[in-house]
Amino acid sequence: MGPIAHNDFGVVIDGKFHKIDWMPELVDSLSKKVINNIIDQIEDHLSRNPAKQVSGERNYKVRQVATMTQKSVATITHHCRIGLLKASKVGKSWLITEENYLSYKNNIYDPNQVIRN
Repeated sequence: MGPIAHNDFGVVIDGKFHKIDWMPELVDSLSKKVINNIIDQIEDHLSRNPAKQVSGERNYKVRQVATMTQKSVATITHHCRIGLLKASKVGKSWLITEENYLSYKNNIYDPNQVIRN
């Protein structure tokens, strides 16, 4: 037997390495079987629990909402944090649905619209 490569697979019996040539094929076939099993489980789960998607609904980032409302990014972020603007935290960012943006825009406090006596 020649030199042993770093990717050779086998067993050591009585201090002697015995290479198993069919191991890569076994690993490949098991890997494909496992992957196909995972795919089947995902497809089964999705068929029983369809994703809730609203077609055509836009999502905005804080910077976009800040621009549209002419408010600072810090203000919009603060409103997301305190729940004044309903938003979802995705990583370090906030994601605001169009519906939540419109609700926020229609209910936002504007000192210029305050009726004074």
